Amino acid sequence: MKKLLTALICMLSMNLAYADCVYGAKSKNKFVVLDSNTVILKGGYGKDILIKTFAFIYGSSSLSILKDDFCSYESAVLYVDGQVADVNEVKWL
Repeated sequence: MKKLLTALICMLSMNLAYADCVYGAKSKNKFVVLDSNTVILKGGYGKDILIKTFAFIYGSSSLSILKDDFCSYESAVLYVDGQVADVNEVKWL
Protein backbone atom coordinates (compact mmCIF):
# COMPACT_ATOMS: atom_id res chain seq x y z
CA MET A 1 0.00 0.00 0.00
CA LYS A 2 2.85 2.40 0.81
CA LYS A 3 4.48 1.73 -2.58
CA LEU A 4 1.22 2.51 -4.37
CA LEU A 5 0.77 5.73 -2.41
CA THR A 6 4.38 6.75 -3.07
CA ALA A 7 4.02 6.05 -6.79
CA LEU A 8 0.80 8.08 -6.94
CA ILE A 9 2.41 11.06 -5.18
CA CYS A 10 5.41 10.92 -7.55
CA MET A 11 3.16 10.88 -10.62
CA LEU A 12 1.11 13.83 -9.37
CA SER A 13 4.18 15.89 -8.52
CA MET A 14 5.65 15.23 -11.98
CA ASN A 15 2.43 16.46 -13.64
CA LEU A 16 2.42 19.62 -11.53
CA ALA A 17 6.09 20.26 -12.23
CA TYR A 18 5.37 20.61 -15.95
CA ALA A 19 2.38 22.94 -15.54
CA ASP A 20 2.91 26.24 -17.35
CA CYS A 21 2.52 29.35 -15.25
CA VAL A 22 2.65 33.07 -16.03
CA TYR A 23 3.27 36.12 -13.87
CA GLY A 24 2.36 39.76 -14.38
CA ALA A 25 -0.62 39.12 -16.65
CA LYS A 26 -2.48 42.21 -15.43
CA SER A 27 0.18 44.43 -17.01
CA LYS A 28 -1.03 43.34 -20.47
CA ASN A 29 -3.30 45.97 -21.99
CA LYS A 30 -4.14 44.48 -25.44
CA PHE A 31 -5.38 41.12 -26.67
CA VAL A 32 -5.46 39.41 -30.05
CA VAL A 33 -7.96 36.63 -30.74
CA LEU A 34 -6.44 33.68 -32.63
CA ASP A 35 -9.60 31.56 -32.65
CA SER A 36 -12.77 31.40 -30.57
CA ASN A 37 -10.97 29.79 -27.62
CA THR A 38 -7.42 31.19 -27.91
CA VAL A 39 -6.17 34.68 -27.15
CA ILE A 40 -2.74 36.34 -26.95
CA LEU A 41 -2.23 39.01 -24.29
CA LYS A 42 0.13 41.78 -25.47
CA GLY A 43 1.59 45.03 -24.22
CA GLY A 44 2.95 45.90 -20.82
CA TYR A 45 6.26 44.42 -19.73
CA GLY A 46 7.56 40.93 -20.42
CA LYS A 47 6.73 38.42 -23.14
CA ASP A 48 3.31 37.95 -24.72
CA ILE A 49 1.04 35.34 -23.13
CA LEU A 50 -0.98 32.70 -25.00
CA ILE A 51 -4.19 31.60 -23.24
CA LYS A 52 -6.51 28.77 -24.26
CA THR A 53 -9.89 28.55 -22.57
CA PHE A 54 -13.24 26.85 -23.10
CA ALA A 55 -14.99 30.24 -23.15
CA PHE A 56 -15.77 31.79 -26.52
CA ILE A 57 -13.75 34.94 -27.19
CA TYR A 58 -14.33 37.24 -30.17
CA GLY A 59 -12.55 40.36 -31.38
CA SER A 60 -15.41 42.46 -30.01
CA SER A 61 -15.40 40.70 -26.61
CA SER A 62 -14.88 42.53 -23.37
CA LEU A 63 -11.93 40.86 -21.60
CA SER A 64 -10.65 41.46 -18.08
CA ILE A 65 -7.85 39.61 -16.33
CA LEU A 66 -8.82 38.65 -12.78
CA LYS A 67 -5.55 37.07 -11.61
CA ASP A 68 -2.06 38.47 -12.12
CA ASP A 69 -0.31 35.10 -11.64
CA PHE A 70 -1.84 31.78 -12.73
CA CYS A 71 -1.06 28.35 -14.17
CA SER A 72 -2.68 26.01 -16.69
CA TYR A 73 -6.04 24.57 -15.60
CA GLU A 74 -6.69 27.36 -13.11
CA SER A 75 -10.23 28.54 -12.52
CA ALA A 76 -11.71 32.05 -12.49
CA VAL A 77 -8.83 33.74 -14.34
CA LEU A 78 -10.61 35.79 -17.01
CA TYR A 79 -13.84 37.74 -17.21
CA VAL A 80 -15.17 37.44 -20.79
CA ASP A 81 -18.37 39.25 -21.79
CA GLY A 82 -19.83 39.10 -18.30
CA GLN A 83 -18.84 35.49 -17.60
CA VAL A 84 -15.97 34.14 -15.50
CA ALA A 85 -13.69 31.86 -17.56
CA ASP A 86 -11.19 29.19 -16.58
CA VAL A 87 -7.83 28.67 -18.28
CA ASN A 88 -7.15 25.38 -20.03
CA GLU A 89 -3.58 26.17 -21.13
CA VAL A 90 -1.26 29.12 -20.69
CA LYS A 91 2.29 29.75 -21.89
CA TRP A 92 4.78 32.49 -22.67
CA LEU A 93 5.43 33.31 -26.33
